[in-house]
Amino acid sequence: MSNVTNLAVAREARRHQETPKSVGKGFALLHRKIKELPFYRTDSEAVHLWIHLILSANHAPAAVNTEFGELMVNRGEFITGRNTLAAETGITSDRIKYLLNKFEKLSMITRISNKKFTRVSVTKYDDYQPNSVPTECQQSANAMPLTPRPAEEFVPTECHQSATNNKLLTNNSISKDIECATSAEKQVNQKQRLSCEEVWQALKEFVPDARGWNVLTPKRRQLIQKFWREARPIAKQFGDEAPFGMDSFHQYLRYLHTSCRWMFESRADHSTGKTWQKRNYEYILSAELYAQVREGERDDR
Repeated sequence: MSNVTNLAVAREARRHQETPKSVGKGFALLHRKIKELPFYRTDSEAVHLWIHLILSANHAPAAVNTEFGELMVNRGEFITGRNTLAAETGITSDRIKYLLNKFEKLSMITRISNKKFTRVSVTKYDDYQPNSVPTECQQSANAMPLTPRPAEEFVPTECHQSATNNKLLTNNSISKDIECATSAEKQVNQKQRLSCEEVWQALKEFVPDARGWNVLTPKRRQLIQKFWREARPIAKQFGDEAPFGMDSFHQYLRYLHTSCRWMFESRADHSTGKTWQKRNYEYILSAELYAQVREGERDDR
């Protein structure tokens, strides 16, 4: 009898460690540590694309027919293209290009490209998609409806690297920081301080088509500080509940990038024979422009 009991226990333990079998289009696991990525709260498009890459990667090696013949695509890899990703996610092609470069610099992916397609490999794919489903994932939610499942102990390497990069950026502050809280809030809460480096990084990330800066000079720091001081009361007049901060600045830049495309194109003026150059950061960091953009006066016509 004891042998029968031991056999049943062994079978049950083995059942919990079986490799998952896909049904229909299959399923995927997503580690909660993805929420610790530096862009998780500030850049929804980057999060969207990163999750899309994880979901698109092969769970198992498979042969794929390409224009160059049959190609074996390994686990954690898939074949795609910038325009394909744009169509699948709704993110612009230029933004896809920028984010893929960003992911590669953060060692989140590797790429091999040719004239026809790109082979994308998700680094540390096994951290996100283990071959064996943990026991707690297979148990019914009805078994312990009021007991939350503890998070797993391991943290994907990408999250460690990204969090470290974000910490370095935050610590790289200047002596005269930008204070984004109102005077009333200062009496209750500690001042929220944002460095000029963060603002510069946001400009490079959200409006990559603009003419940018290679260095951050004292005059450019003063320009950022001046814009921040003048934008706060403007945002308040528009009825914003929260004080003007990085979230508001990101929204402003996203709107420019999608609705004010004329700013980022060099166009010929046939009436004068001149060529209008695309705008630079100095133009964007204008409180007057910020107000006009909020009013819809700078949209593409």
